[in-house]
Amino acid sequence: MVYYVIRQPTDAPDSSSVAVASRQPRNTAFPPLDQETVSLVSVASMDHPQTFVDQLAEKVDAQADEWDTEVLNDAINGQLKTLTKLIKQPEQIQAAAVSRLAADNFRCGPLRPGELVEVFGDGTISVRRWNPEESSPRPPDVFRGADGFGEALQELVGTLGKGNDRHARFKLFQIQKGDSSITTRLYFEAGSRGGGEATQQTATWLCRWSYPAQQAASPQPPRLFSIELAAYEEADIRARDGRLFVDCTESVLGLNAAYEDQVLPSINHWLTRIGREFMGQFGQHGIAVGDVNGDGLDDLYVCDAGGLPNRLYLHLADGTAMDVSGESGVDLLEDSVGALLVDLDNDGDQDLVVATNPWLQFAENDGQGHFTLRGGYNAFADVYSLSAADYDNDGDLDIYACGYNARKQDPVNRGLPFPLPYHDAENGGANNLLRNDGNFAFADATEETGLNANNSRFSFAAAWEDYDNDGDMDLYVANDFGRNCLYRNDGGRFTDVAAMAGVEDHASGMSVSWADYNRDGWMDVYVGNMFSAAGNRVTYQRRFSEGLSNETTANVQRMARGNTLFANMGRSGASVFRDVSEQAAVTMGRWAWASRFIDINNDGWQDLVVANGYVTNEDSSDL
Repeated sequence: MVYYVIRQPTDAPDSSSVAVASRQPRNTAFPPLDQETVSLVSVASMDHPQTFVDQLAEKVDAQADEWDTEVLNDAINGQLKTLTKLIKQPEQIQAAAVSRLAADNFRCGPLRPGELVEVFGDGTISVRRWNPEESSPRPPDVFRGADGFGEALQELVGTLGKGNDRHARFKLFQIQKGDSSITTRLYFEAGSRGGGEATQQTATWLCRWSYPAQQAASPQPPRLFSIELAAYEEADIRARDGRLFVDCTESVLGLNAAYEDQVLPSINHWLTRIGREFMGQFGQHGIAVGDVNGDGLDDLYVCDAGGLPNRLYLHLADGTAMDVSGESGVDLLEDSVGALLVDLDNDGDQDLVVATNPWLQFAENDGQGHFTLRGGYNAFADVYSLSAADYDNDGDLDIYACGYNARKQDPVNRGLPFPLPYHDAENGGANNLLRNDGNFAFADATEETGLNANNSRFSFAAAWEDYDNDGDMDLYVANDFGRNCLYRNDGGRFTDVAAMAGVEDHASGMSVSWADYNRDGWMDVYVGNMFSAAGNRVTYQRRFSEGLSNETTANVQRMARGNTLFANMGRSGASVFRDVSEQAAVTMGRWAWASRFIDINNDGWQDLVVANGYVTNEDSSDL
């Protein structure tokens, strides 16, 4: 049987309700339906076996999945939500509320260690950390029972400061079933802001829970038996409103008509006005910063979706920015996902490169911020990022474009866009190295330079750096679904040495940034990936590895860990780099789309900024 599921129009009294409009035998042709009202067509059958896809779809609900640990995870997360509310509203930490969380035989030590050592302080930021190896043994049962748990919570939140703007969250990333209890490992983060200061606490908790009781009349959720502290750190910020950074977007861009007309409307607004083929679903549109008119102030070029003009904002002396997109000749309407402001013709001003998939557009700057298109290049792929370097040391900048999906000439038929296998794919689009031959003429030098090796791995980002200090620029490529590449440059000829150098980083590579973070004279590299709590929970269970090789299991587990910092050991040959991510505490970047080394506080040490998140929508259930 075929079921048509129709969503009511959004202006209906209850736009969330659905109704079955019609159902017909499988072999009957579909009657025409209004495209604006059809939200979902699902196929079900009473006389036909379920397909594999049907079975997978049911497993969105943990209760229908064979991984019973995910059912337990859902139950425990329900308790963690209650705990989160108590931390945000400590006046509600009372016996009745706490008794629903902690078992009668609950016990734990202090949730905030007393032996904290300041590891950083500059007058504005102070960071204190607990080192369990250098601290006195902690009594595990200072706090007992539900009342004791309440006292431990009061002690913890009492150190969050006086700010009323509180937040708290938990992330459960390991779970293991035992005979009589469930063991979980989770991240805890809480903070407050107010009164000119802010406080943040981060910790790792090892928790034991009871199994949920299955009485039909009054089912009981899991309750805590114990909490053991595995790691703890806290930071204070003393600044105006307790914030190091303040959102100034409106004050800088707000006087431009484009701010209200184009910047503020959500993707839902545009999806009703622009076709999905041009709009995309992730908003992966790049920006470029550079001084386009030679006044010493950096200007901003912003890419946007197809049908929306790209914008060039001139940086004015008062700190605001003025939209000059139209008069500058760069208000392109093509879907744009990457841009560079670089001097391509060595005349001292910043020219423009824009990836308008699948074409790269090159525009010449007259020195005053007016641009003229000087040609393009068909990349035959969805280009997700651009980078520039003089790889052949001939005095001009060359362009490297990261292809993602292979794109055919027909934009509607792009071929198979899905990675196979997803953890080690080799069916992505090809990256391109474009050699600058002068006068805005570029030649594809990918194959002749050796950069065609391992060149089909859904590349998201690339960054140039002379990692071996031999005077030429090497290239690191972060791949979303295939292992990463490090191309060593030997006089203009490249060799992928990632495996030998120890930087394949078998994860979902989203971004890459170079810096000498430890100031030893050798450039180190940081790779942004995705942290997955569910991936960590499932892939480390024995059942998951059944039938898989140790290498495959380790690779898939690695995809869930998060970001990676590789320290350059300053040697040639094998193991040039060492993974120092765990000891540097830089793996947890959540779903990290972008990362960048930058000296935030001007103390001469390179800090890290990580941009993360995922698609949000006005309907939180429609993800």
